[in-house]
Amino acid sequence: MRYLVALVFLCFSVTCAFNASAKKLKRKGGARTEVELMNSIVNCMRHKDTIGYYYLFPPFDTLWRRVTHNSDHTPEAEKQLAHLKEHPQALIDFDPFYNRHIMSQYLNVLSKGEDSGLHWNGIAIQRYELKNEPLTKDLAGYEKIAPERFMGYLFVKDMVGRMTFCITITEIQKIEGFYFGGQVVNILEASSIDEYHAKEGKEREYFAWRATHHIADTPKVDSARNAVMDSIIAAAEDDDVSKIRKEVVDRKYYEGKFDNEIPVKLYVRYMKDIHNSKVFYYDGLYKFGDQKSYVRLDITITDGKWTMEDDPPVGTLELVLKDRIYTGSWLNNDNGTGYDVYMKQADLPQRKMEELERILEKGLSGSASQESIEKTPEELKKDKKRNKARGGDDN
Repeated sequence: MRYLVALVFLCFSVTCAFNASAKKLKRKGGARTEVELMNSIVNCMRHKDTIGYYYLFPPFDTLWRRVTHNSDHTPEAEKQLAHLKEHPQALIDFDPFYNRHIMSQYLNVLSKGEDSGLHWNGIAIQRYELKNEPLTKDLAGYEKIAPERFMGYLFVKDMVGRMTFCITITEIQKIEGFYFGGQVVNILEASSIDEYHAKEGKEREYFAWRATHHIADTPKVDSARNAVMDSIIAAAEDDDVSKIRKEVVDRKYYEGKFDNEIPVKLYVRYMKDIHNSKVFYYDGLYKFGDQKSYVRLDITITDGKWTMEDDPPVGTLELVLKDRIYTGSWLNNDNGTGYDVYMKQADLPQRKMEELERILEKGLSGSASQESIEKTPEELKKDKKRNKARGGDDN
């Protein structure tokens, strides 16, 4: 009965939270480090932030794009990726929008923790132990999308009740240098892995006994859980619809250089929701050096600082805009190397704007890791001559 009351109350609280905040949220990119992802998971559980937890997972369309636009074109890779193209269910199972079991497990862990006396709002990470997760047959080829996958044990300390709990976790994935996922599976009061396994064994025996005595969850519990799952999906659908309702209200174009040497071009769009006059959304494109195509950017502004992330993620621009000039840096997400950035606002001819809009609207952007345009010696000679004539500006 105590478990039932806790679950029903949790379901009611989570549903209310969805209704209040669903329209303000959008799916975010992955964590930059393993530690950052683990902290995000714990924060979601600490605050019972079910929507936030939902957005830690990679959406199916992102994974599918990694399959269909993979940069590895070797015969072996093409063969492995062909398996995923023929069996997309393997990718769908990583997206909680389609695989409701992910969120159902999360809700069960929250409820079970409370039923065990855990104060979620008072937890702190004690430690975690992860190991590589084996690749199953149905995921053949997935290592081309997520070369590193982990599973393991997360230990949290209840600072109020002075108890330590172990949470089992699976499907932590590293994709394009970012960490995603983290399906929580079970929780037990335990201070070590051995203690956890001993209690887990007793728990399995108990559930086996329940099955033989035909004891199951009541319809009331199932109904409450289903109501929360419906809210999760509705919130996700709401968020997808909000993306369609954006209206471009301004466009700006910049030219400049990385490290005062490499030419760079940047296109930024300012957008608002059609029901709100205030600008809330930004996206854009950029291209530097001799890249073949423009790269799409996801843009956010926090305390006057512009953060522009590649899509797919390769590097990040961290900039400040003053007097129509961007200054800051571009950093590689994998190794931390980067460039100093200086870009000044420039004229945007109608033909150029139409070209950039077509790239954004039709998804024709490339990747910052793409190969540069190959030039003949004659073309390089002309570039050098043109650069000299322009006083060093070959843009």
